[in-house]
Amino acid sequence: MWQSVLRSSWLVLVVMGAPLLGASSIGAPVQAQSWADIGNYSSLLRRAGTQTLVAKDCPSGLFGAFHTGRNVLLLCSNNLQDDPAQVWTVLAHESAHVMQHCQQGPLLPDHLIGSALAQIEKQSLSSFQELRLYHQSQRRDEIEARLVQGLPMAEVKALFRGFCGDRLRRLAPKNSAVEGLGDG
Repeated sequence: MWQSVLRSSWLVLVVMGAPLLGASSIGAPVQAQSWADIGNYSSLLRRAGTQTLVAKDCPSGLFGAFHTGRNVLLLCSNNLQDDPAQVWTVLAHESAHVMQHCQQGPLLPDHLIGSALAQIEKQSLSSFQELRLYHQSQRRDEIEARLVQGLPMAEVKALFRGFCGDRLRRLAPKNSAVEGLGDG
């Protein structure tokens, strides 16, 4: 499904907003095995120009957010458990919003949204139901982010390189290739 998306370039405005994940959405299978995995992926985001921050004073229930205008991804440590799997789920979800920002629009073509919804419902009925909490203008972005958060780390990294690869090449040091930066 994603391979066709990686070769496309739709220019649709990204809806700005900070997503609020429900607690039941965090129960995804382990995607990151260690804090080093999370650190490596965070480094990849930073190399593409996205600032990553950790806050200890987020409102209750907010696990993370992405601010499009400032290109800042925020993780809320006061609402997250000290668990790489939970942190990875939130990081992957928010990085999908970074990818939407890089893409300047949606990640999936319109005809695949129904399949994405079916996949989310199959993975987590509660996550599927929580999509109703979002305004219609944010729903598509959230569908894509919830789909990404359920993917294995290697696939999320590949998607990020596909959607934000031009930023990695543009911001890479002149004396090293992007692939040689040791980001796992």
